[in-house]
Amino acid sequence: MKNIQDIQILFIRNLKKTFKSPWWMIGLAQPILYLLLYMPLLKNIGGTAALSIAQIAQIFVPGMLVIMGISNLFAGFGFIPEIRTGYIARLLVSPVSRTAIMASLILNQLVSFGMQAIVLTFIAFILGLRVTFLGLALTFILILLIGASMSALSYVISIGTKNETGLATIVNTIYLPVMLLSGILLPISLAPDWLKKLAHINPFYYAVEATRSLFLGHYGDRVVLEGFAVMIVFIILFSWIAVRSLKNMTT
Repeated sequence: MKNIQDIQILFIRNLKKTFKSPWWMIGLAQPILYLLLYMPLLKNIGGTAALSIAQIAQIFVPGMLVIMGISNLFAGFGFIPEIRTGYIARLLVSPVSRTAIMASLILNQLVSFGMQAIVLTFIAFILGLRVTFLGLALTFILILLIGASMSALSYVISIGTKNETGLATIVNTIYLPVMLLSGILLPISLAPDWLKKLAHINPFYYAVEATRSLFLGHYGDRVVLEGFAVMIVFIILFSWIAVRSLKNMTT
């Protein structure tokens, strides 16, 4: 019970801090820019006949939702100043549990990310996207798992580096190959064989394929189960490491 109260108090504090920043509104506009500026480039994808905007959205939006989840790798850029100013150190010597500290940080990230995902999906519906409620609900659960696990990983890296330069170097090294080998912006089926083989060892490939299957209403596909299984393992593993990292900050 105390943990829940601690999470609530810290979460509200973090949320107020986020909403006081003028930059969070700009973050909400990013999904719109992707839809309006990138989707038209896919009109003749793979040399096929021109696709409709609705067909393009069916391919592009699921991958875009996953890439937004992966982008939570950058969450640590807001966390490092909290370490530098001593705020985290003061929390660590208080009765607040490390689990509550980390959970409140991750939940704060999920609120911002969730709002972006809702905006993206709403605009996509206006452009002609059609997906069942169940498919959309399961997709949102999956991408929230991705966002939470990537936030936790980002906090682990932040605790280890304690500076933005180190965080940026590590995150960008992870982010680019993960994005390119996931089939996020384009289906991996269009890639040469050697890239297809590399993609199959990328865990986020399965998340992207899972979201596309869910958008098509194929809820029982094996790739859907694989996508959820990978992300559940990730959230458990990275959250545990993040809490352990916080505990080690006091030693």
